[in-house]
This record gives sequence, C-alpha cells and structure tokens, in this order.
Amino acid sequence: MKRLSGEERRAQIVESAYTVILEKGLAGTATRDVTRKLGVGSGLLHHYFRSWGDLRAEVVKTFITKEIEALKHALSDSASDNMLERFIDWMIADPEFRFWRLWLDAIEEARRDPELASIVQEGHVQWHETITKLIRQSVDAGLGTCETPENAAWRVSALIDGLMGMLALDGTPLTKELVKKLLHEQVAMELCRDIR
Repeated sequence: MKRLSGEERRAQIVESAYTVILEKGLAGTATRDVTRKLGVGSGLLHHYFRSWGDLRAEVVKTFITKEIEALKHALSDSASDNMLERFIDWMIADPEFRFWRLWLDAIEEARRDPELASIVQEGHVQWHETITKLIRQSVDAGLGTCETPENAAWRVSALIDGLMGMLALDGTPLTKELVKKLLHEQVAMELCRDIR
C-alpha cells in the first residue's frame, strides 16, 4: 500500500472526522471516534492538528466549502428563471438533515469556540454572497424587482436557517413541502411578486 504524504494524510483525517461528525454530530464526536474510524492512535491526529478544536474547525471549514461548491455546481446548468427554485430544492434535499444538523451544531459550538466562530461567520458571509447573487440574477432575468438584494439575502438566509433548524428536529410539525412553500413565498415577496 502506498505511503500517504503529509498533505494526503491530513486530508484523510479531515475526511474521516467529517464522516464521523455527520453521523454523531459535532458535539457528540470525540477524538477517539475519529481514531477508531481511521484505525490509528491519537498521536497521529495530534501530529497533524494541535488539538481536537483545530480538527473540528478544519472539518467545519471543509464542510462549508464543499456545500457551497456543491450548490454552485447544482446551479451551474440552471436557467436564470429557475435558479431560485433549484436553490430552494437543493437546500432541503438532505433526507436525514445531517448537513443541516452539522451546520446548526457548528453555530451552537461557535458560541464557545472563537476559532469556530470565525469559520461560521465566514460561512454566513459566503452563503449571503451566494443568495445575493441569485437574487440579482433573478432581477436581471426580469423575474421581479428588489431594491436591496443584500438585505433580502440576509432575510432569506435567516428564514432558511430557522426553518431548516426546526425541520431537522424529530417530531416537528413542519414538512419539507411546507418549508419549500414558505421559502418560495419569501423569495416572491423579496422580488415584489405575487405570492401564489
């Protein structure tokens, strides 16, 4: 078996930690869970990461990057007139809400971890930029008007986080269909369109 370079080993550790965290949650995962997944001792993790907090932060940063790239890819072949529709569909496509649970866990953990807080804040900025761009593209395509796409993007982002946080809870009265409808209504309001 080929010996991994330091960069490859570090990426393998991040990917394994990412997989375990998706299964157990950010707060519910410990170093030993990742070492078990990799079949290595904790010394290897500490060789590449100063602390568990550093590894967690790297996992969240990688997660945010992957999600934004996946969204951009999903939207790359969409016509301007259905980009927001595709965006909303993509946002609620995770059947077990594992990605949403990780995002919401990261927000909660960031309250106690300044490094993680910085990464989560950057993630919010990236999501905001992505949503702002989608709103501008919709306006440019003649799908509505919006005087302040940046403000509209913050409102849409906050609604998404709130609704998906509720939808990810077991026993919630919300359904994916209702969340989708509420998001469509909000987008329509932001674009000054009739709500249908």
